[in-house]
Amino acid sequence: MHRPAIVGLGLSCLLSACAQQAGPPTAPAMAWSLNHVEGEGAKLAFGEPDSDNLLLLMTCQPRSGEVMVTMAAPQDRPARAIELQSHDQSSRLAGQVVPAVSEGEALIEAQTKASDPTLTSFARTGDLTIAGDGPKVRLPVRGEERQAVRTFVATCRAA
Repeated sequence: MHRPAIVGLGLSCLLSACAQQAGPPTAPAMAWSLNHVEGEGAKLAFGEPDSDNLLLLMTCQPRSGEVMVTMAAPQDRPARAIELQSHDQSSRLAGQVVPAVSEGEALIEAQTKASDPTLTSFARTGDLTIAGDGPKVRLPVRGEERQAVRTFVATCRAA
């Protein structure tokens, strides 16, 4: 799967800022969005709408059964895994460090099954917390965003 150009400076900056807060993101403009472009697959992102400022990006090809999860980390001590938590489920995904657009940052990419119990819980409850090697960050799902999360997970699941 190709690394989307949308993951870059914004993802790195926002994740670093939120991780330092050790609490939920406070930027009121941060939200979940779902985008599906023919040939590029489905993309579920948490960040500032209509911008490249993302905190987390999940991508998949429809019915592939696989989801790529991407988040940022400092280049000098990048995480080797991404931890996802939802309600009573937790998954630690072995990650691969890849270069980021911004200097001093790295991206961590990890693959998981669309049927992963944590993703299933996320789709059902709207509850998701992420972590690398730093503090955990809760990513709130509001109102109609819950349907976007459910649609993404359902789109990714194998037929």
